[in-house]
Amino acid sequence: MREELLIRFLRGECSKVEEHQIHQWLDTPAGRNQLEELMEKKWEEKSGDIGDETDYNGLLKKIHSRVLVPTGSKRRRLEKNIALKSLKLAASLFLVFFSGYFLSLSWVKRGHEPQDMLVSTPVKYFERVTGAGEKLTLSMPDGSRIILNSESVLWFDSEYGLIDRTIRLNGEAFFEVVSDSNKPFKVDTDGLTTYALGTSFNISTRHSSYKVALTEGKVAVVADKETVNLDPGQMAVWKPDHQRNEIKISYFDAEKITSWKDGRLAFDKKKLHLIFKDLETWYGVRILLDPNLNGNQLVSGTFENKNLKDILTGLAFSMSFSFELNGNQVIIKK
Repeated sequence: MREELLIRFLRGECSKVEEHQIHQWLDTPAGRNQLEELMEKKWEEKSGDIGDETDYNGLLKKIHSRVLVPTGSKRRRLEKNIALKSLKLAASLFLVFFSGYFLSLSWVKRGHEPQDMLVSTPVKYFERVTGAGEKLTLSMPDGSRIILNSESVLWFDSEYGLIDRTIRLNGEAFFEVVSDSNKPFKVDTDGLTTYALGTSFNISTRHSSYKVALTEGKVAVVADKETVNLDPGQMAVWKPDHQRNEIKISYFDAEKITSWKDGRLAFDKKKLHLIFKDLETWYGVRILLDPNLNGNQLVSGTFENKNLKDILTGLAFSMSFSFELNGNQVIIKK
């Protein structure tokens, strides 16, 4: 694995494909060894700056944001030991984060006498990936059901359902959550977190905005220091790159938002160029647009179990364009 690629990964500059490759690489002994050597090298280059806790914690935050690490109480217990500043212990700590191993201090009560035990627990991480034109249905150990849309990635660990139920998502998925008040269900989407008990909702991180649409039950949506509670029929919209990135609440048509999981494409006043993006994801094709075509035209409609040619024919008739379909490439002409 190239050092330059790993450094870009820690900076958050990798593509989805590169991130997927690095995650697989970090599951191997060779990957973990190369990571430890890289961390030692970088620490030596910093020399006198090793003791700088501000910089040390900043690098840890970058790793927290790039990889799936223990959360909640397990993460808090881990972070109590972050004061370790020696070079080899620091490198080992980074290795622990990436390999999924951690030490936790547990108190076991027997009668009235507590006994402390140092437990080393290997945590396995699971990743599910869908390509263009693919969908995947997951049945979780607690009975919850997740439908993963095309070109999406979902992560969870082997401790799912033991203390809490945490999922990480990039892309789009529909969740049907089994109620368990003792084990909250949480979905992390890089800055936006959704908490639920027994409920059904859709999450999308496409087109530079994150959307949580609730169809049943109740959820709490958290971004930065802001929290909003949704009722059925409400949707939270959050734009991470927006100057005023507060969470906005609106109402939505469930048919337009969740129809994809049932094999239907539904649009409600959606810009034409965004529809073409959806078609690329849905059918696994590349669509080339004529620069003279007005991609900001708004489109409404529903296509049920249609092939790509039928959908393009319908859009071409109403939007006044023509198209050529050549294998996995579509050329749109004005």
